[in-house]
Parts: sequence; structure tokens; C-alpha cells
Amino acid sequence: MDSRTRVLTALRHEEPDRIPIDVGSTPNTAFHVFVYRDLRRVLNLPEKPIRIFDFGQQLAEVEKELLDYFHADIININRTLEPCAPYPSIWRYRTRDGRVVEISDREWKVWVHRNGAVIEIPKAMDIIEEEDGGYVAYVGGDAIGRMPKDGYYFWGLDRYGEERPPLAEVKTVDDIEKFNWEYHRVSSNYVDVLRRRAEYLHRNTEYALIFTVAGSLHEWGQGLRGWSRWLSDLRIRKPLAEAMLDHMMDVLRYNVERYVDALNGYVHIIGFSDDFGTEEGPQISVQTFREFYKHRYEELFNIVKRRSKMYIYLHSCGSIYPLIKEFIDVGVDILNPVQISARGMDPVVLKRDFGEQIVFWGGGVDTQHILPFAKEE
Repeated sequence: MDSRTRVLTALRHEEPDRIPIDVGSTPNTAFHVFVYRDLRRVLNLPEKPIRIFDFGQQLAEVEKELLDYFHADIININRTLEPCAPYPSIWRYRTRDGRVVEISDREWKVWVHRNGAVIEIPKAMDIIEEEDGGYVAYVGGDAIGRMPKDGYYFWGLDRYGEERPPLAEVKTVDDIEKFNWEYHRVSSNYVDVLRRRAEYLHRNTEYALIFTVAGSLHEWGQGLRGWSRWLSDLRIRKPLAEAMLDHMMDVLRYNVERYVDALNGYVHIIGFSDDFGTEEGPQISVQTFREFYKHRYEELFNIVKRRSKMYIYLHSCGSIYPLIKEFIDVGVDILNPVQISARGMDPVVLKRDFGEQIVFWGGGVDTQHILPFAKEE
């Protein structure tokens, strides 16, 4: 059974010859560059620059020798190392004022982190060390992220961080209307490159193919308004929240339609990401999910179901047991990461209650406590 057949068999809830294996195919399942460097050392592989796959999270692109070593079955169509398509990826970044800019990865350059990690970043990017020891990343003069002195990630300057989110100060629905939502629509060039990459990999590899990330609603609202402010909007400023969600849906509907039409027939899985959980339970109640998100996600996922054969993957961290039935209702086929260390996320219970309705991508180990801290014995 080849990799593609193995993954698709599992997604049909049939028994493959073995469990399909993912080795860094998504921004939710990849290695931090420091971890990846150490992994190469453990495997006695030579030191070499590590190419970035997700800049903000500082995730490494997994090389073919490691894909082969771990018997990986799935790859992302935006890979830039072999096996990859002979077309540049388009990287999309959000600036501190909420704009989205696109750059190509045609050329790369080396950046050396203070701890000695040698990292390949797009040539169009500049990383400047500040007086306090932190790093700020720039693309075309726009600051797109900051890594604190003792940090591991580049935090977006318009999200959760040192500068107020783009819509933090809005008071009325009219204020929402003034925001330039058009920036967030994908360009025809971006979609065309995705299509060409997907077609090439479909024809020239036996891997299952995934595209991520097609969008989010809850996280996007938190990014535009601020984490706690958005949660308050959902309770006490509902007209404002509804207006924002309507604009988000206009953008996501536009983008998802174009992704689906371009990738159908080549890509097997389309990925969405929306973290609804905390360690102790969902961020919002089931009722709030139904009021604001359920019908909207159902609309988006119906676009995928009606216009393609792609499976829908949803990444949602934390304790989300009460929401899993809601996810199934709106058409989610695959749930990731299955954070079994969070309250109520016992994998035995999840399999018993939902195993015939949804595929769990992850959940094989406690990545929060056991994997990083436990001893071998």
C-alpha cells in the first residue's frame, strides 16, 4: 500500500496496512528549528542550515531523508525542499497595521540565531537584533514579527503582542466598515501557484497532499481585536462581533472558493485552524459556538464538500470535548492535535464517543508533559 492509498484508506474509516504517519506536513505538526537541529544530531546527520517552513512559529522544513527515515505518508503542497514542485511558494505575512503582504521564496539566505542555529529564511526578509536582545523581522520595510530575547517564536505585532491589534479601538459597526478587508483576499497569483504545485506533486509523488491553512474565524477575531476583547465582544458587543464575522466570512468565502476550485483533483486534505480550547475547557460555550460560528463554518465547509472531494482538517488545541460533536455536525472530517493532556481529552473516551464519525490526527502521546520531560524508562 503506498502512502496516498494508506492515508485515504484511513480517512474512509477503513483499515490500512499500518497507521499513516505525518512528519511535519502542517504548521500544527512540525518541529521547531531548535528541536529539528537536535534531532539531526541524534540521528548523526551532518550540520547544515535549516530551512524555515513557518516563520512565526519557527518551524523547520523536514528534509526528504527524514521523511524517508520516519516513513512519512503526507506532505504539504507548499514544501520548498525535495520532494517539492519546481515553482516558488508564496509566503503571506500580516503587518502590524493588519495588511497582508506576499513574497516569493525564489531565493534564500542564512540567518544565525544567537544560540548558533543556522536558519534559512527568504531573501526578502531582514532580521534585526534590538538593544534588548530581541529580534524584529522585516519584509519590505514592514515589521512583521518580534522575538523576545529569551523567546522561541516571532509574535505578530498585530496579534496578542506589544502593539495594539488593528481593530482594538473600534467602537461601532461603522468603524468596522472602514477597515480594509480586501487586503485579506488571496491573489490570483497565489492561487495559481498553489494549483501548479499541487498538480505537480499529485502527478510526481505517491504522498497524500494537504494544503493549510485555509482560514479561521475565532482566532482571526482575536487577532484583530485582542484575545480577551474578542471574547467580551461575543458576550456584550454582539452587533460589533456579528459585523466583523460577516466581513470575515466575505473574505473566507472568496478565498475558500478559489482554493477549492484550484486544488480539487490534486489535494486530498484542506486544513483550517481555529483554537477553541484552553487547558481546562473550551474558551466559549457550546451555545456561543452555535450562535456565532456553527452556521458560518457549515457554509464554508459546504463549499468544500459541494465542489471537491477534499477532506476537511480542523486544528483546534486544548480541552474541546463539548465542541467535537459541533465540529462533526458542520462537516469536519479530521481533528488535530487531540491534546490528551487537556481536561476531558482522554483518547479512549474520544475514540469511543466519536471514532466512527471523525478521524483523530494526533493524540498518540502527551506532547506537553511526557514527551518533553519524561525519562526513557
